[in-house]
Formats: sequence, C-alpha cells, structure tokens
Amino acid sequence: MRLLERMRKEWFMVGIVLAIAGAKLKPSIGVNGGPLKPEITVSYIAVSTIFFNSGLSLKTEELTSALVHIKLHLFIQIFTLAFFPAAIWLFLQLLSVTPINEWLLKGLQTVGCMPPPVSSAVILTKAVGGNEAAAIFNSAFGSFLGIIITPLLLLLFLGSSSSVPFTSIFSQLFMTVVVPLIIGQIVRRYIKDWLERKKPPFGAISSSVLLMIIYTTFCDTFSNPNIDLDKFSLVLILFIIFSIQLSFMLLTFIFSTRNSNAEDSVCRPRAPLFNIRTPAHLPPGSDPSGKCAGANHKVLDGVKAEGSEVDEANSVTKEALLTLRCIYVQDCTYKQF
Repeated sequence: MRLLERMRKEWFMVGIVLAIAGAKLKPSIGVNGGPLKPEITVSYIAVSTIFFNSGLSLKTEELTSALVHIKLHLFIQIFTLAFFPAAIWLFLQLLSVTPINEWLLKGLQTVGCMPPPVSSAVILTKAVGGNEAAAIFNSAFGSFLGIIITPLLLLLFLGSSSSVPFTSIFSQLFMTVVVPLIIGQIVRRYIKDWLERKKPPFGAISSSVLLMIIYTTFCDTFSNPNIDLDKFSLVLILFIIFSIQLSFMLLTFIFSTRNSNAEDSVCRPRAPLFNIRTPAHLPPGSDPSGKCAGANHKVLDGVKAEGSEVDEANSVTKEALLTLRCIYVQDCTYKQF
C-alpha cells in the first residue's frame, strides 16, 4: 500500500517513465505525420492549452507584479543564454580529448545554447509551488530572445550557422503563448468565483499535456534509423549530463541562499529541479502576506511546532528539516531577490 501511495503521489514521474517506454515500444504512433499528428496537436494545441490554463489559474495582479522583477529576469536570462552556454563550452574543451563521440559533444553544446522550453518550464515551476507568473514571462521572453541569440551562440561555439525563419517562429510563439494566456485571463474574469469555489486541477491538466509532449518527442527520437552510437559514449554522456545538472543545481542553490529579501523560484528544463524553501534566510517581517510561510509548510511536509512554548532552538531545527526537496526533471534556475 505504501508503494501505491508513493506512486500516486509521484504520478508525474511514473508517467514520464511510462511515456518513454511507450515511445520505445511503438514510436510510429507519435512521430510527425503519425496518428497523433504532433505537428498540430503538440506544437499548437498542447502548448496553447498549457498557457490557457495558466491564464485561468493566475490572478492578474500576480502577472502584473511579475513584470517588475527586473533583477530576477536579468539573472534568469543571463544564466540561461550566457553563463550556461559558456560553462558548457569550457567543460567540453576538456572532454574533447576523450574518446567520446564528437557528435554527442556537439549535441550537448547545442542543447546548452537553447532557450528554456516554454511549456515544461511553466508546468514544473507550478508543480513545486514556484513563481509561475515569473516563469511564464521568462520562458516566453527567453524564447523570443533565443530566436536571435541561439544562432549567434551556435556560430560562436560551434562555428556553424543557419537561417532562422524569424517571422514564422515569432508568430507561432505569439499565437501559442501570448494569445492563449490573454484569453485565459479574460475568461477568468467571468468565472472567477466558480474557479475559486471549485478549484479545478490546473496543475494536473498541464502535467498530463506535458507527458504527451514528452511521449511524442521520444517517438521522434526512437524512430530515427540513423542513430548509431556506441554504448560506451552513450552511457558516459548520460553520466556527464547528470554531473553537469547536479553541479549547476548546487551552484544555483548556493547563489540563491546568499540573498535574504524575498523569494522567487523559476524552473527551466535542462537540469535537476530544486524546490527550495529556506525560512531561516527570510528576515523578520519580510513576508507580511504569509505566502512564503504557506509555501514553507508544503515543503516541511507536516513538520509543525506543537504547543505555544516550543523553544527557539527546536523551532529552528524543524525549519531546517526538509527545506530541500528534489524532484528529478530537467533544470531549475532559482534565486532569492
């Protein structure tokens, strides 16, 4: 029973495993042009559904307030589109003398130059109780920046260039991200009372849509007949990716705890995901709304002070317990400002 309860609680992680396994068994179902038509259902309908859900679930004031977090936005964009690609390039210079397949290393550099995927970044942030509004802004803004910056990064680090259909990519991002978000906000105004009363499972809906995206992505991967990699290189590159993810996860954790004003956490796929709540780093009176305290209770998983005469040392110890919650997905950029 305990195993079933654990699986029910971590249903999204189980779903990822099942999605990848299903893609391996029958990749023809989810490939472009296949029965699922992912070039339409995923590229347009699925992504639009995720942002429509976000528009319905988010309060307008939350979206508005997220726009003014300039330091947070600068940190995320610089980390994503400057620091991360440069750090990966330096690391790959060391790996270039090893027998690892050259194209795997180039692929790793290419992934390192990519902007954050808009859909999964928002869903994973919402799943861990992070700042969803900031995640929406930075995912969309980063994707628009990536249209220009990513080709320049690839030219700089790999020496290769390509033409980018700027107009079509821009219009697709606008129609699948901005428009559904605005429509969701408009609809929310008319059914706000119903939403607050019923509390629909927006997170579960968006996570289910993300599983579909993961499934079709791996269908494309497994259906490619040109993949011919030796097992040594493949296993080694997986270990390297895990090590890079762990290192950047630790780096963002250390960097985030150096500040003590308020907290914002924004996830972007590519490394392990941290949901960090450290009440000890919040100064007295820094959270008059109680929002941070509410988030902390989620992570503390029921660790509560019983009675009114709990001594201060014991309280601090309880706050320190379970402040770090790791769910292995792809990447988290976390910062306290």
